[in-house]
Amino acid sequence: MGANYKDLQLISFHSTSKGFIGECGKRGGYFEMLGFDEAVMAEIYKAMSISLCSNVTGQIMTGLMVNPPKLGEPSYATYMAERDEILASLKRRAAKLVAALNELEGVSCCAPTGAMYAFPTISVPPKAIAQAKTEGVAPDFLYCRELLRNAGLCSVPGSGFGQRDGTFHFRYVAIAVAIAIAIAVARN
Repeated sequence: MGANYKDLQLISFHSTSKGFIGECGKRGGYFEMLGFDEAVMAEIYKAMSISLCSNVTGQIMTGLMVNPPKLGEPSYATYMAERDEILASLKRRAAKLVAALNELEGVSCCAPTGAMYAFPTISVPPKAIAQAKTEGVAPDFLYCRELLRNAGLCSVPGSGFGQRDGTFHFRYVAIAVAIAIAIAVARN
């Protein structure tokens, strides 16, 4: 790390079930820490090593994820073609999701950049905000609950992600629900 970053502390995670590999159920990944005191890192690694251990297939998947085929190796062209198709497919589905969300009244969404999640802004009417307050829940939680009850669509309230006060959001996995949103929009 350069001088500008000497006080920066960064923790990075990645797993085989996230990103373009998307091998759901394969539990494997990595955890990296930069800028932390060696004693702190040693304690965190110690705590992590006694509580987490992926199975053999998860470990193999992680190895493949961090060490893909290289130029000149027999499977390089196939790997690159598959990777590029997966990434293009994710981009297409995210675009469909964003377009469908932007068709909904009171919803606006920017295209995800570098993630498989969409995080649309929603307008919550004052009456619904009052109802949420009566129930002791966040207004976007109420919105997500009603979306599940009335449309069968599962989403996550934005209030769990540190959104700005007075704004409301929900999170969708872009790759999984683009078609469901499009169908819901078509029904209305």
